[in-house]
Amino acid sequence: MGRMTTVSVVIPCFRDSETLASALDSVRAQTHKALEVIVVNDCSPETARIESVLAGYPEVKYYRNPENLGLAATRNAGAQFATADVLTFLDADDELHPQKIEFQLAVFNPALAVSCNVKRFSTSKEFSRVENFHAPCPWRCVKNSRAMVWRNSLTGASIMISRGKFLSVGGYDTSLRSCEDFDLWLRLLDAGTQVRDILWPLYLYRRNPHGLSRNALNISYWEYVVINKYFARAKVSGVAPVSEGLTRIWWLTKHFRRSAIAGNRTLFEATVSNMDTLHRWPVLRLCLVPLAWLVAVRLLLSR
Repeated sequence: MGRMTTVSVVIPCFRDSETLASALDSVRAQTHKALEVIVVNDCSPETARIESVLAGYPEVKYYRNPENLGLAATRNAGAQFATADVLTFLDADDELHPQKIEFQLAVFNPALAVSCNVKRFSTSKEFSRVENFHAPCPWRCVKNSRAMVWRNSLTGASIMISRGKFLSVGGYDTSLRSCEDFDLWLRLLDAGTQVRDILWPLYLYRRNPHGLSRNALNISYWEYVVINKYFARAKVSGVAPVSEGLTRIWWLTKHFRRSAIAGNRTLFEATVSNMDTLHRWPVLRLCLVPLAWLVAVRLLLSR
């Protein structure tokens, strides 16, 4: 790649004062050092504690949003402040494997994006037991959105991408309050950007009962918004997507299942409402009706 490639690590932070130091330590421990680490405070109620943590990390560049903007806009803000060639992200309640930047750079070039697998942990002791890997690293190539639209198989926050490419596609969609990663992968793939997905777990995800990804209603709502965006974009571009009706019924089935498992009546009602998007496929819509009734009975009996 010619000259030395520089990397900025962007860390959005909201209610993460207790885990921020661990996240920053994991960046400090990288075998390939980042040019800069950028923490963006999304107008957190924990601002005093966040700033107290950052006092021990004088090398970190720190910014604070004027108001709470959400994860997507906060990541975008960090990307705007960045000065390195390449961006990567880290949520403030997660950590990076010590070799993440090293191995992602090994397969990176500015024409593509790089992801990696994730390993989930519950305790700090588990975090300390990560294994080291030895080159060459295994990876797969994701070339289009046709499979991704059925299931987001790429780790969102693990992305490594050139700053120029990230900005050229508009970064994360700030209208999304969840599933912004899913949307960005789909847009990148539809724009012709291939993704190299490293098969090693280089992103370390902390199981957080308060995290967005644990909110069945929130994530299901925004997943379907992303699906709506995907098909609207396909119609404008004239590119033939995967079967729209089957894709929609797949997601609606998942959301009915989630509502049953979580006992979430609001999600159930939202999913019933979203069945209206199957008006062009009345037979498929009819196939969902028995499932909707089964979930309705289960929710009624769970009262």
